[in-house]
Amino acid sequence: MKLRCVLLLALVLPVLASAADNQDRPLALSVEVRQLGRGADDTVVGIVVKVAPEDRSHVGDRARILVTLLDGDDIVDRHAAVVAVAADGSAMLYREWPPGTYELQVGLAAAEGASSGVWFGDIEVKEMAEPFVAPEGAPPDAVALELTPPQQGGVRFLPPPDIGGIGAIQLEVEAPEGTASVEFFQDARSLGRRNRPPWTVSVPLGAIVRRTTVRAVAADSQGRFLGEDAVVLNNPTGQIGVEILLAPEDSVRDGKRLVTVSVTGAKQIQQVTLSLDDEQIARWAECPCVVEVDAAKLATANILAADAVDAGGNRGDVVLTMAGGGGFVGSVQVELVELPIVVLDGRDLPVAGLTQADFTVLEDGQQVEIEGFGTTSDLPLSLAIAVDTSGSMVEEFDDVKKALRGFADALLEEDDSVVLIRFAWDATVEVAWTEDVRQVEGRFDRLQPEGGTSLHDAVVRSLEQFRGRRGRQAVVLLTDGEDTTSRTGWSVAERFAHTMRVPIFPIGLGLGSLDFNSRGVLKSLAAETGGEAFFPKSVDELPAVYARIAELLRSQYLLWYSSPSSKPFEEFREITVEVAKPGLKVQTIRGYYPGK
Repeated sequence: MKLRCVLLLALVLPVLASAADNQDRPLALSVEVRQLGRGADDTVVGIVVKVAPEDRSHVGDRARILVTLLDGDDIVDRHAAVVAVAADGSAMLYREWPPGTYELQVGLAAAEGASSGVWFGDIEVKEMAEPFVAPEGAPPDAVALELTPPQQGGVRFLPPPDIGGIGAIQLEVEAPEGTASVEFFQDARSLGRRNRPPWTVSVPLGAIVRRTTVRAVAADSQGRFLGEDAVVLNNPTGQIGVEILLAPEDSVRDGKRLVTVSVTGAKQIQQVTLSLDDEQIARWAECPCVVEVDAAKLATANILAADAVDAGGNRGDVVLTMAGGGGFVGSVQVELVELPIVVLDGRDLPVAGLTQADFTVLEDGQQVEIEGFGTTSDLPLSLAIAVDTSGSMVEEFDDVKKALRGFADALLEEDDSVVLIRFAWDATVEVAWTEDVRQVEGRFDRLQPEGGTSLHDAVVRSLEQFRGRRGRQAVVLLTDGEDTTSRTGWSVAERFAHTMRVPIFPIGLGLGSLDFNSRGVLKSLAAETGGEAFFPKSVDELPAVYARIAELLRSQYLLWYSSPSSKPFEEFREITVEVAKPGLKVQTIRGYYPGK
């Protein structure tokens, strides 16, 4: 125990030494580890650190927290972050830890001042069945670990003994209290109505195997809609069957319309998402997947899209095309991986004029069939601009803001969208998605440099904005140093980048050749996501950097394919893209985790 304490005390001793002049003893701390739910790999926990009331005045508004998790002499996890301290003296960090019994060491030091304290104790991390759901307005470290609760008492098909075949199959539905009838449909044809439980139906499958969808609609004794579900039979092997069901228009209550996402054939659901046009509106880790949606928004919608991923890495998607007036037009089942690609020649200039036949794509070494190909120059761009506003930027910040305004003017065109994120102590959205560049430029003028550098949090917060968005996308991240205050660890941020699959273009302003760690992190971000890293020595070089980024984004190709992978959900899938013509090199994502 004493030997291991050195690890923690080495980081807080400088503060403790100077604390002798300011207080008689170290800060008194209490620590609670809350088991919050199942994450992508292990258990998500919340580490609540609280300063004793008599010591609250010594801490201030922010504190640096170091947590070290030990299994015997082995370090399971170590993470440091600068966090906001609540009025009651508490602060909270989110981590993902494997189940087991451990020793936990926690150190807390005032971000500004000399006060500090340490805490040691044994903890047990339990295996959790319920998925972790980040609370509203959660910090980036929680968002990155989140897997929307299932509807309770909804309509739900019980798992069939088989998911298809020929002949006939018997299906049964669970229905909520108050159900007086359930009507069944096969594709567009009614199979009849049952007026008492059990809510069962015999479904004819025919003499040949074909994909078919069975839907169940529950009503009360007055004929009012209660809910619905669907099951997809004879879906292709390795694909999850996904359907979007819109409640009848006459069932709208308080301006809300029920939308159900049905999922069939998933081994164990990891994630189901629902997007309305470009906005993600719901996310579940279990079904029934039902959500109330603003009927006025549905009335003007063009697209509803749903996506499901299971623990075996299988995936299914459905896109419901609307009539622009809330009416259903049709749906298409897809299971696609989109690859944004830039091809460069020997002088690092983008190469235009390539065709689908010039590309070969391999996933985990296995060649895949390219199902679609095109250029992105005519697609609207969704751009996230993340700006480091830490205290170290103060001398050059006016020039940085001027250069950013020029970049937005030069790059963004009609129908393009931009979101602005600033990061210092925290990473926050300053301007949400907008097509009005003037909103972003006006906010540039109000940004003021202060505090630390939460780079990892900025990566997560920026990528989080792309949930449910499709087409041409990019993150431009401007910073002058390495991460010092993030709540999110590098490995979690990197995994989140692999999941979201958006090219990142980091700009390390004024970083010298000896800033190995900072340059390495930024280069890795670019290489893993298909972007490019830049290291201008001064603000004067920023216009050239912005011009290069604009050139790369206008030169992207976009191709897509159906993943053949049978890997589990949590395993990384490596991508290789080859170009038939010699002397050319490719920039694209190095690989991905399912679940965007």
